[in-house]
Amino acid sequence: MTSSRWHVLRDGDAGLILTVAFDAGRGDARFADLASSLDGRRVLEGLPRRSTVAELVERGADDYVTPWLEEIKEHGQPVRAVLGHCAGSGLARELADRLRMLGLGTPSLIIFDPIVAESRTLGEEYRTAVRTLAAQLSPEDLDTALAAAQPCDAEPSLTGAAVLPLAEALEAAYGTAVAAACGRLSVAPAVQQQLSDRFSHYLAYLAAAAWTHAGDPPPDTPPATTVLSATGGVGTSGADPRGTVTSFAVDRTRLLADPEVAAYVSRVTGG
Repeated sequence: MTSSRWHVLRDGDAGLILTVAFDAGRGDARFADLASSLDGRRVLEGLPRRSTVAELVERGADDYVTPWLEEIKEHGQPVRAVLGHCAGSGLARELADRLRMLGLGTPSLIIFDPIVAESRTLGEEYRTAVRTLAAQLSPEDLDTALAAAQPCDAEPSLTGAAVLPLAEALEAAYGTAVAAACGRLSVAPAVQQQLSDRFSHYLAYLAAAAWTHAGDPPPDTPPATTVLSATGGVGTSGADPRGTVTSFAVDRTRLLADPEVAAYVSRVTGG
């Protein structure tokens, strides 16, 4: 079922597992690594929406997971588990809740190094993205681009729908920085657009995660199982206090490729 909505990480007939994450391209272990050790399972990865923050604001956070649900509903196979990594844990919880409401199984929810996406998260990810352009920006353009993230440092940190204006401002500022960098290198307009779009898609993903992960889990929903690395994520922990929390002695960048983690997930999902 590789499509514009789901990518097959592993095929099998011993239960359907859905995963939610965003590959930022930094070489960290991914759900594909974990799936390779889940014998017999059918593991699908939700492909992040190709949407901007402005489109997210217009359509609402619920709309982010709707296309994923539509395709799972079309195929009708009950879902055994939903896995979420880092900021994607909020979207994974939303997906699991809506699957239950639609009668598409009673999936367990497993979240890995979960964080609550908040304004500080957006600011740090924006700064990381801008610094990849630093060699192609003038000092003035770099300072201007980095200054756009300063409102994200305000306390208290914002989450939920309150991050949306900040995300829109960062989206615009990054587009300006990319234009400046590409202008100095005479990069084709299509390549410039691709660079801007990829970060827009990431910001929309983070903003949707923040929107869906605002507040504690509803008391009438099943608790999540939380899997933590030794070094954890960046930001406020999104661990579910009602569920089991298990830590592993592995760096966060390798959490999803660790054999002991894979064995644990297999047991939790009934393997």
